[in-house]
Amino acid sequence: MKKPGGGLKYLLLLFFIIALMVYYTVFGERGLLYLKELRGDVARIAAMSEEVSQENEKLKKEIELLQTDKRYVEKVAGEELGLVREDEIIYKKAH
Repeated sequence: MKKPGGGLKYLLLLFFIIALMVYYTVFGERGLLYLKELRGDVARIAAMSEEVSQENEKLKKEIELLQTDKRYVEKVAGEELGLVREDEIIYKKAH
């Protein structure tokens, strides 16, 4: 003869096990929330990588100009280093 409520115990045990599995699937160490955070990290890193790639291309172009264009070298020397040629006259504005 079956005990009354015996099936209910198994049903509650099964429910508890399933609830525990769902909890760990969502909130566990490598659960869905962790995966969502990782996807956000991947997106941020991809954006940073794109920015760095663009900066690298810009620097490559500048290196090429510095190696091949004398006028560009003179321009940079004047603007960034304050250098002038012997025959140049410098005008300064009074503030």
